[in-house]
This record gives sequence, C-alpha cells and structure tokens, in this order.
Amino acid sequence: MLLIASSCSKLDMKPTDTIDPTKAFRNANDINMGLIGVYALVDNSMGTLSSTVSDENTFPTENTVGNSDAFRWLYNAGSGSVTSFYGNNYTAIDRLNRVLAGADALTLTGADATTVSRYRGELLALRAYLHFELLRAYAASYTTGAMGVPYMEASFIGYPARDNFEVVIAKAKADLVAAKALIPATFTDKTRITKTAISAMQARVALYEKNWEEAITYSTEVINDKPLATKAQFPGLWTDANDSEVIWKLKRVGTTDSRVGAFYFRQDGGIVLYAPSFELIATFDQVNDLRYPA
Repeated sequence: MLLIASSCSKLDMKPTDTIDPTKAFRNANDINMGLIGVYALVDNSMGTLSSTVSDENTFPTENTVGNSDAFRWLYNAGSGSVTSFYGNNYTAIDRLNRVLAGADALTLTGADATTVSRYRGELLALRAYLHFELLRAYAASYTTGAMGVPYMEASFIGYPARDNFEVVIAKAKADLVAAKALIPATFTDKTRITKTAISAMQARVALYEKNWEEAITYSTEVINDKPLATKAQFPGLWTDANDSEVIWKLKRVGTTDSRVGAFYFRQDGGIVLYAPSFELIATFDQVNDLRYPA
C-alpha cells in the first residue's frame, strides 16, 4: 500500500483583518510609530470631566450643546461621560502593551538599541500614567483595600478583575522606576516623556498614596529642574509664547486635532460652553495674583 501526503500552499492563508505583530514591529522606527499611536490617545479628559462635575464651572445659557447631563450630575454607569475616558485609556494601554511586546521581540544593536530602550521607558511611564489616571477617576476611594482598576501588563481579551488601590499604586510606581532608568537625562523633548516628567508623575502618585516623604523628594526634583515661571514669563504660558514652566505637553496637529480649550469655548460662533464659577473667581486676589489677569 502506498500512502502519499501532500499540501497546498494556497491553503496557508494569512488573515486580512489583522496585522501580524512580527511584521508590525520590525525595527526602531516601527516601535516609534507605535509609541506615537499611544501618545495620540492621551488627552485632557480627566481635567475637563472633573471640572464639569465640580463647582469650578458655571453653565451659561448660551450653551445649548455642551455636556449638560454631566454638569447636572444626571449620569449613570452607561453614560458616555462616564465610560468614554475608561475605554479610551484602556485602548491606549492595550496599544502600548502590544508595542512593548514588539520591542521585546527585536534584536537590536548600537544606536537603535539605545533609542528603543528610551522608547521602552516612555511606554512604561505611559502605562503607569494611564492606569493612575484611571485610578483617580474610578477607584472606590484612595485607601488601602478599596477597589481600584485592572492593571494591564499585557494585551489580551478577557474580563480582568479590579485590582485594589494599593496594588495599582505599587505597579504604577514600579513602572515609573523602571522607566526612569531607561530615559537619559539628556533627552529633553517636552512633547514626550522625559526623566523630569517621570519625577512629576512620581510626586503625584506619592500624594495620592499619602507618602509625604516621596512626594517632597520627587517634587523637589521637578522644581530644581523646571523652576516656576517668572512674573514676566507667566502670561506667555497661556498664549504659547513660552513654555518655561511646562514639564510635559502633548504634540497635536492644529488642522486636525481640537484645541485644548475647545471644551470650554466654541470658536465657531463664539459660544462660551463653560465659564469659571463666581466662587472660583472670588478666590483670586485681583490686584496681586498674577494668575488673575493671565
């Protein structure tokens, strides 16, 4: 009896709706492109959401299009104002975990190895930052034993359990320490995460952890490297005339990305969507506080 086995290469079909990770990340430039894709999802939602539901803003009558439900606390677990930030950050986290896995699979030497090492530092810092922002927004409380958020250290599809507050804090701190060791002090591009930006993140994490000693240590590192703007420089911070006090800023394309202040003021029609509350304005010394006229 003769048995013949054969195969057909035409049956070895590659999926057309996904990208093979081994082909997505083949060199240092691919890792950088993936990293930029993570930066693209980082936004100022936490700031706008917190100001919307707090007493910092008023809701002008001319605003007929703004997020009035969130302002009036008429939201639930299914409202977009609640879920969008959660989904956006975890999408960014999934991206960066995929890029990290791609970087780990590469064998590089020389300048490329040095550059990708820095990219890895940026990715680890972003992972810590994004999880910490989620923790600030969705933790049951900022205390040991309180429910926090899942800390995702790899990309996978599933239903991960919520990690406790202290677990998220510990993992974020570990990622920041690892990231800081990978980013050289000579790297000073403010549109990306630098060693000083990591010190600022560490200081904020320490504050929420109520670790006052670490908060002082890391904030001092930041102040020593980036002193406060002078009285002459301060007004220019709000017009982009200078960035003397800026530690980290997101790079955006003005023709396609919305302005940071678009949430509060709609240029098309000149509509004030949200304005500072009278109570907030009253806290400023209108004569001596340089922030008031700025």
